[in-house]
Amino acid sequence: MRKYILLSSLLALCFATQAFCATYYVSPKGNDKNNGLSPKTPWASIDRVNKAKEIQPGDRILWKRGGLWRGVVMPHSGEPGNPVYYGAYGNEKKSKPTFYGSAEASQERDWVEVSPNIWATRETKPEILGDVDGNFLEGWGKHQENGADVKMSVTKEDGCRKLTLDCKNGGKARNHIQLWGPVVDTEKFPESMILTLKVRANRELQLPGPAVSYNRSPWSRKVSVGEFEVSEEWKTVELVLRTNDTQLPEEGNTNFVWHWSIGGIPADTQLEVIFESLKEAKIDRSLFLPVDVGNIIFDHGNFKKYHRCGMKKWTMDDLKAPGDYYYDAKSCRVFLYWDENPAKTCESIELAIRSTVINQGGCHDVVYENLAVAYGAAHGFGGGSTKRIAIRDCELYYIGGGHQFTRPDGKPVRFGNAIEFWNSAEDCLVEGCRIWEVYDAALTNQGNGGEKNDSIQRNITYRNNYITNSEYSFEYWNRNGLTENILFENNVCIDAGVCWSHSQRPDVNGGHLMFYNNSAPTKNFVVRNNKFLNSTEVCLRMENDWLDALTMENNEYAQWKGMNVIRWLGKNYFTVETFGEWQKVSGKEQGSTCSTSAE
Repeated sequence: MRKYILLSSLLALCFATQAFCATYYVSPKGNDKNNGLSPKTPWASIDRVNKAKEIQPGDRILWKRGGLWRGVVMPHSGEPGNPVYYGAYGNEKKSKPTFYGSAEASQERDWVEVSPNIWATRETKPEILGDVDGNFLEGWGKHQENGADVKMSVTKEDGCRKLTLDCKNGGKARNHIQLWGPVVDTEKFPESMILTLKVRANRELQLPGPAVSYNRSPWSRKVSVGEFEVSEEWKTVELVLRTNDTQLPEEGNTNFVWHWSIGGIPADTQLEVIFESLKEAKIDRSLFLPVDVGNIIFDHGNFKKYHRCGMKKWTMDDLKAPGDYYYDAKSCRVFLYWDENPAKTCESIELAIRSTVINQGGCHDVVYENLAVAYGAAHGFGGGSTKRIAIRDCELYYIGGGHQFTRPDGKPVRFGNAIEFWNSAEDCLVEGCRIWEVYDAALTNQGNGGEKNDSIQRNITYRNNYITNSEYSFEYWNRNGLTENILFENNVCIDAGVCWSHSQRPDVNGGHLMFYNNSAPTKNFVVRNNKFLNSTEVCLRMENDWLDALTMENNEYAQWKGMNVIRWLGKNYFTVETFGEWQKVSGKEQGSTCSTSAE
């Protein structure tokens, strides 16, 4: 234990003693042509910061308090003892610099009535500008795992690349079958493109489109795309692609390649795909919705007449009550049931897009402080393979809800965590943050390593955070790797499961400590001096026994009358009255208390 405390202290000291070099300022009223080196000459946009080649280890990027930015932040990495710092400047009485992962649809002109009580976001028809080299004719290969079994043949038809896949077993998840295509020169990619495919299958399918990703961990995407339908007849599909600001890792032989995850398709499926063309397109980006809208937030969650958030549905026929909405991947539009133009009823309508607002995959040596992150339908802070990340005194709210994949049984899966360390993460710190209204977990380190990339989670500290109204306060599991030196300390966690998304989930539960099945060797995992107050299911849920690695002590539990406090190994429950039995069975929770909450 002393060793771990020392590691945490050294980590904090490392971040506290960084030697700053240059300071860059960003304001919504700035100009990207400025030098950014003073509050009088600030930059204006996320895009300018993401692409800034001037930023070096030790530099500070300060965002003006009271300012609002939309889009995905792709942080710059520092070096050990000399991190890049993302923080705030200006009047401290104003709100934190705020980053939204949403498109705004608050004006009446943003909505069109397409049938009685059904309103759609206005169309954003692309203007085709010219050809883009997609390099489709180079080599293609496949990867399969978890019992998936597919044969792929690659041929040329009328000068285009054709893939034919005969799937004996599709696996259970998208990543169980992955198609890896040729290297592409993304430096020549425009902001928006149209990918045209000809497709058919021996049955009807709903598939995600091909993306462009790193060819190794952390597998970050350079080009994102939505979904499309396949039928037994040949059909032409036009997919809108959006290029983001993901940069190549600093070390290693890495390229961007075409990548297509299609696992989970039914057994005995034959799929044929012809890559016809890739075109540059000009698109009105204000309501550009190329990927799933995982949530709609009305009046910043304060709307009273119907629901404060949209009720996500999966077909147009399911739109039956005010607030019901459907995201149509083909038209890149949202359809919303409302009794008049929704912008007449609401002052603010935010369409949360399935994006990670602070996408730090592969980043290291970064400090974030005094920032606010909201309305992203994937994660607030997320990404794999991170080292020496500190997130301090930040606010995160209305996070998650995006469509992740559809199970073979047809049930869609949604996701989204406020702060997630995915797969490998080392020497990371989250402290003093305030987090609320999250689809899944407020805080989590989780991973599922593969044959070539183990999930190593080491030296991660969560302390002095205030978490309320999230489905889970803290979620942990790891597979195919190693976990050691995790500290969850002095956090206040209130009302797990009492959140915007709870009633929409296919797996309604709620829990402060959600310990899913964990098969990774784990040691020195400490949970102490926390408050876990009220949950719609339990305060602690543990799916398999790794208690030998776990220290739990001096925690305070409180639960509503008649509700369970502990769920152990899936079927064993302990209440306020039997909490003492849990202490005996587990050998944990020395100095902890458990009581019934006041109504």
